[in-house]
Amino acid sequence: MSGVLITQISSEVRIKAAVVSAALSLCTLHFSPALSSISLLVFFACVISLFRKEIFLQNRLLVIFALLWCLAQLLIQLGFGIDQESARKLLLRLPLWLLPLIWCIKPDETRKFTATILLFTGVVHTWIGGASVLNYITHYRFLNQMVLESKPLPLFSSVYHIEFSLILAVVCILQLSFSNYLEKVWQRRLMAVSFMINIVSLHILSARTGILAFWLGVPFLINHLPLPGWLMGPKKWLLLLIPLSMVLIVPSLRNRIINTADDLLAVKQSHNLSDKSFGRRWEAWKVAVGVIREKPLTGVGLAGVENAMQSGFEKKQTYLPVTDRIQPHNQLLELALQSGIGVLLFFLAWLFLLFLRYRAMLAHTGISILMALGVSMFFESYMERQAGVAVFVVSLFFVLFGEKKE
Repeated sequence: MSGVLITQISSEVRIKAAVVSAALSLCTLHFSPALSSISLLVFFACVISLFRKEIFLQNRLLVIFALLWCLAQLLIQLGFGIDQESARKLLLRLPLWLLPLIWCIKPDETRKFTATILLFTGVVHTWIGGASVLNYITHYRFLNQMVLESKPLPLFSSVYHIEFSLILAVVCILQLSFSNYLEKVWQRRLMAVSFMINIVSLHILSARTGILAFWLGVPFLINHLPLPGWLMGPKKWLLLLIPLSMVLIVPSLRNRIINTADDLLAVKQSHNLSDKSFGRRWEAWKVAVGVIREKPLTGVGLAGVENAMQSGFEKKQTYLPVTDRIQPHNQLLELALQSGIGVLLFFLAWLFLLFLRYRAMLAHTGISILMALGVSMFFESYMERQAGVAVFVVSLFFVLFGEKKE
């Protein structure tokens, strides 16, 4: 009955409802994961009601590979059995499995409305990030030392600090991309102020993963931004002076660079990696590859990764203490560990087809977002947590409104 009622609402209203609920899902993550989940459920209800067979047929290869990835994971996990932990992870993955539906809808001409919603999404993150920056300024001596010791800065958000940095990077890219669709002067000014504060927050507060995601994603967008006349042509690369000035001005960012250099040097010279963030990841990656080689076809199951990693550390006879033997912190290795190399290949094929779609559609926002999401996978298994799943789903949905053939 409810399905019939929702389809009686005009498609324009339903697509706007999907935009609002997607933005709410991203914003409410910071203070109410339950509300974020409810918003995501409303989002998918709207998306399902907008399903169009002809759009599915146009994008069937992309959708099919995404579904194959989902189906392969499920079938392999059924072979291991469904316990409480694997059921929890399957439920967490549900939005990813429903994600192919977004390529079966037609977003219509709602870019201006979407830009307005992204404006308020940016402002919410300005509020959270700005308050966290003020806290940093108040205690900057102590907090700068925390950065040097690879510890996260305190945030006014319940989101894990690496996902927070990725969310902030994605929000900044979307703000850059959609600012040109805002019609009113006050909206553009508010977007500009919000973007600048979010950029400052990104560089002061964020984990290195978020900063790297932003600066590897933005170059794919910069050629297509509405820049002032004096920044047209080769002069646009003067914008790269922004991160350089950030390095010189922001102590926490400078300390992150120092910390990264120390980590890389420790790995190269085979020093003790117990207190090195990247070094612990490096050791975990080597252990993960060893486990994958033992079970390349099926992996160890969704609930078996932690035990398999600890056993791998023991076989490797690592010098790392138990407290420093971390999980893979790499989404691609995590997928292969959980469900085998075949599932990983389906996932990579899906991402490649998505890249080809964005290139064909001249969707520069899509390529930028895909690069940001992709590079983050090398340093964090962010799709193993609710916030990571939400930012992956919501950001790819918003990309639909930036697609257009030229």
